[in-house]
This record gives sequence, C-alpha cells and structure tokens, in this order.
Amino acid sequence: MFCYQCEQTAKGTGCTVAGACGKDPQTAALQDLLIYATKDISRYAYRAHQMGTRDRAVDVFTVKALFSTITNVNFDLRWFGTFLQEAAIIKGKAQSLYEKAARQAGKTPETFSCPVRWWENTDDLQGLLAKAQDVSIAKWIEKLGGTPAGLQELIVYGLKGAAAYVNHAEILGKDDPKLALLRLDPENAEIWLDASSVVAGIKLLFGADPKEDYRDNVAKVSFGTPQ
Repeated sequence: MFCYQCEQTAKGTGCTVAGACGKDPQTAALQDLLIYATKDISRYAYRAHQMGTRDRAVDVFTVKALFSTITNVNFDLRWFGTFLQEAAIIKGKAQSLYEKAARQAGKTPETFSCPVRWWENTDDLQGLLAKAQDVSIAKWIEKLGGTPAGLQELIVYGLKGAAAYVNHAEILGKDDPKLALLRLDPENAEIWLDASSVVAGIKLLFGADPKEDYRDNVAKVSFGTPQ
C-alpha cells in the first residue's frame, strides 16, 4: 500500500505497510479503486451537467464515495466491496445520462477509454483487490513522477474535505446543485500558492483578488483519463 493523505502518515512521507491510522492494505487498495471509479463516473456526470442535466443519485453517490475514503471514516473492507458494486450501477446511470443529453443536443457522445475495467465482476473481492494494484497512488507516482501525481492527489484531497461537509448536509436534507464541482472537473484544475490564507481572506473582504499577487505561482493540473 501507499497512502499519504493525512498528517498521521508514517515518517511524513507515506504509509507503506499499514496505515498509522489503523487502515489495512486491502482497505487502502479498495479506497484507491473507488477513487478511480469516481473519476470515471465523473467524466460522464460532468459533461451531462454541462448540457444542463443531472441525476441526484449520481451526485450523492460521488460525494459519499469521496467522503468514505477520508482518514478514520470507514475501514470496512466488505463495505467498500459492496460500494464498488453500487458504483458500477451508478456508472451506467451517468453514462446513459450523458449520452442521452448529447444526442438531444445533436452531438455525438464521446467514447472514453478506461484501461482498468473496474466495473466488471464487482462481486469478486479478490478480483477487485487485484485491479486496485493498477490504480494505486504508487503507480501514479511511478508513471507521472512525484510532483504531478502529488498535485493530482492534492486536488482529490481538497474535494474529499469538501465532500465531508456536503455529505453531512445531504443527510440533514440540504442540497445545493451548485456544488456539482464535486463531480471532479478533469480539465480545469489549478493550484495556487498563497503565502497566507488570512491575508487572502482580508483582500477578498475589500474586493481585491488575492490571486493577482500569486499569478506566477500557479500549477495547472489535468487529471486526464483514468489509465
């Protein structure tokens, strides 16, 4: 396993044997696979949203999936196996939603590649664990390099944090369609280096854009398609 999403991570670099939080390697693997599945689902849901349509079931699932992988939220291996079965159903809904919206708009739906066919045989726990090895964070680092992979993960972790609030709000019956950003826009991600969030907040209060001071300290990151 390899996990470095929280401040508990071993030696400040990453947990590789077991999570300092108590997470076992198998659960960590299925969490990686669930994030991969969520990215795949989001490609369809995001494009459907661009065409003015959404499915609340897809939105709620995406938020719940992101939240479930936060440190100390859920370490139940079997639960993640079952949730990935649900993810396969949700993918079908999101894909149909997008393709229908595209045709109604007179467009030909895009075809997306997904080398790891995570949605197949989701009732096979050992099979899911095997697939998870191909989408681990360690694999992304090996393929992309530490910095690009790290920036991608940083965006995901930010979304996970937002998902925690949205998930609790949804449980309390509150829903804001504007939070469709949690579908993971894979094409327009930016990370801005801001020396002080307090200073940035003060500037915003006075109508100034704090990004102006950090125009040369921005990284543009593309999630690309799941590999």
